[in-house]
Amino acid sequence: MSRVAEQYRRACQSLAGGVSSSTRLNRAVGHAMYFDRAAGCRLWDLDDREYIDLCTSHGATLLGHGDVRVRQAVERALARGAACSYENEQHAELAELLCDVIPCFERVRFTGSGTEATMHCIRLARAFTGRTKLLKFEGNFHGYHDQVMFAIGTPADQLGPDERPNPFPGSTGMVQALADQVVLVPYNRVDLLEQAFAEHGHELAAVIGEPVYYNAGCIIPSEEFVSALRELTVQNGVLLIFDEVLSAFRMGLGGAQEYLAVMPDLCTLGKAVGGGYPLSVFGGRKDIMDRLMPIGDCQHSGTYNGHPVVVAAALAAINAYRQPGFYDHIHAVAGLLHDGLTALFAKHGVAAHVQGLGARFGIYFGLKGPARNYRDAVQHQREQMLRFIKAAIGHGVYFHDYGGAACHHGFCAAMTVDDVHEVLRRLDLAIQSLRGAKSRLTTETQ
Repeated sequence: MSRVAEQYRRACQSLAGGVSSSTRLNRAVGHAMYFDRAAGCRLWDLDDREYIDLCTSHGATLLGHGDVRVRQAVERALARGAACSYENEQHAELAELLCDVIPCFERVRFTGSGTEATMHCIRLARAFTGRTKLLKFEGNFHGYHDQVMFAIGTPADQLGPDERPNPFPGSTGMVQALADQVVLVPYNRVDLLEQAFAEHGHELAAVIGEPVYYNAGCIIPSEEFVSALRELTVQNGVLLIFDEVLSAFRMGLGGAQEYLAVMPDLCTLGKAVGGGYPLSVFGGRKDIMDRLMPIGDCQHSGTYNGHPVVVAAALAAINAYRQPGFYDHIHAVAGLLHDGLTALFAKHGVAAHVQGLGARFGIYFGLKGPARNYRDAVQHQREQMLRFIKAAIGHGVYFHDYGGAACHHGFCAAMTVDDVHEVLRRLDLAIQSLRGAKSRLTTETQ
């Protein structure tokens, strides 16, 4: 038995499901993956097999694993004692830096996860507006608190009509009554967005959405959609929250709001903001953020908020993102990788296409055209994805499988042109290995 398989067997004796996070079971290979070490864009498992990483900690390690600048900043923070639950001068330093690079930030607060950041943003929006309802987009993912877990992974046969999406719960144990406070609209549908505002605009505290929909691979909103979104929220006194946990720093220093030239009222950051360490941020307009205690009446607190180690890591990471040429490199690698994957699928006659922006991308098997929203993405062929990922892992390219759903993959800044060519070489062999009748990737669209 391999050490990886043995570790999974051992973990199942004490960890619920053998994992410390439910999504870490990699169904494509039948167990969780256990990595012993990582450097740059590479991982090594317990059996010392090497992989080129196209998950990058779900986007958290944008610089790459073990970046020396981040590591040295963390070591300095540890040497100073890393006392948490107190303020230090780096809190203000990081806040100033974030207000400088993120367009909508006038004031910020630190939290520990993207789930916390969206939870606090929504509570703050309700406190500020005096309203309670929330509009979210079908399929958009905003963490694991109940109010945003409706319609995050609805099965294709339970979607409901376009104009009335089914508030399908993302987990058992949720309070279904909360669905009455959520208005659902398919992403990228201006007509249905306008209809929702006509019916509910006076009740809405906020609209929350992914400004680039990476949680279904990579779906970029139309200019018409984001323009209507900003116009309708302003007209109805509704706060616009951009959840940039995934999109921040992905295609540029100012995130998706800079890329789309749309200014939200509030915004969340996570993943890449911490340089691989557990930090999330929410912030926005001063008049809204001033409702937070101790100067306002809306609560936000936490023992580990602004932990000195993660704040030090974030300062090092963001300053690295600011370096000249950083995003030129990101976009050069993205173009080479995305185009190379597209050419590879075409070479083998595989019905798959790639949608990407910056350092993250999605692969869709079997769709007739580009995915524009969740209703398109859910038609993607999951079993094809699982076969592809199993073969890729077997040939030394690591993808997380997300249960076969169309979701996001990506690379880090440590990836070179030579690394991209090696990824494509390995994936070429992986696809060739799937030529058997039972495992072959389909050439058909649906």
